[in-house]
Amino acid sequence: MNMIRKLGFDKKLLKNIDYSIIFSLIVIAISGLLSIGAATLAFNDGSMQRVIFQGLWFIVSIFLFVIIISFDYNMIGGYYKIIYIVSNLLLVAVLLFGSVRNNAKAWLGIGPFGIQPSEFAKIAIIITIAKLLEDMEDINTFKNLFKIAMVSLIPMALIQLQPDTGTNLIFVMTILGMIFVAGLDLKFIYWSLFTAISSFALIWKLNILKEYQKNRILVFLKPEMDKLGAGYNAYLAKIAIASGKFFGIGLTNSGLTDGKFIPEAPTDFIFCVFAEKFGFIGTLLLLLAYLNIILKGINIAKSSKDKFGMYLTVGILSMFIFQILQNIGMDIGLMPITGIPLPLMSYGGSSLMTTIIAIALVINVGMRKQKINF
Repeated sequence: MNMIRKLGFDKKLLKNIDYSIIFSLIVIAISGLLSIGAATLAFNDGSMQRVIFQGLWFIVSIFLFVIIISFDYNMIGGYYKIIYIVSNLLLVAVLLFGSVRNNAKAWLGIGPFGIQPSEFAKIAIIITIAKLLEDMEDINTFKNLFKIAMVSLIPMALIQLQPDTGTNLIFVMTILGMIFVAGLDLKFIYWSLFTAISSFALIWKLNILKEYQKNRILVFLKPEMDKLGAGYNAYLAKIAIASGKFFGIGLTNSGLTDGKFIPEAPTDFIFCVFAEKFGFIGTLLLLLAYLNIILKGINIAKSSKDKFGMYLTVGILSMFIFQILQNIGMDIGLMPITGIPLPLMSYGGSSLMTTIIAIALVINVGMRKQKINF
């Protein structure tokens, strides 16, 4: 018992857990399982393989959730260098030994049993940047910004070699959220935006982007230009969402998202599956569950007992919010199409596990917002 206390856990900490976050997590994950089942016709023809795999990943992730909240997050942060190095080694390993799926060499494993190291790299970079920011008195120095940039660019370069631009977008938005809260001067943000826009214009002019990437951007700007080609998924996704109306068409009733018309429905377009099946009411409840996690997470960041806990929570929330906005946004035509998953909903064990680990870290910070005297 004394050893457990030294590791940072005591039964007194259980009263500090916000159980509404856990409830929201479970509700969203179950919604994801139902949507994956509907998208793969599991409830009509009995092909339950993806639902079973996702369910098993969820069980393992909950086990890790319990382990993570049992240790003081500062102890976890103390191993940030090891976490960062191991994460990068896994990214190198996937380039050397990984398998190719959807034109990206991003998985380690055999057949359906594999992990996506870039997903776990999200947690590694958040922990690492949070520890670096903790020791920085002023983020607005060349030395500190250069250090953050170098630490970030190594995993991002390895991920881009896969290639996986979507995950790198998550990295960028996550890190921006963290350094903004750390007090980044607005002039750096303005210069970053100018540089990003100029770089994008140059990349477009030099034809560095692949044809499918260009088409996604063009279709986003002008959806009606290619409804049966590059804009097919986005066009049908909006129709599917609208067809759900107020109460949805029902879980087992046939619709556009039943594995027939919309490619990648269980992953990239899982939101339109849920919206079609459960309608406006179901979608509203789903968004409220996401909102509860976000608002409670903000409160935890504000009440954190130290800077590391605050930056850790802010990084996780930045990642979480961006993924939600991007995934749902592309389904309703407000964002360009990317392969960014919807947290806790999209099919994929690595994504599910990463999100649950991230939420466990947020709860960990909230549990230990006050020092406990043993």
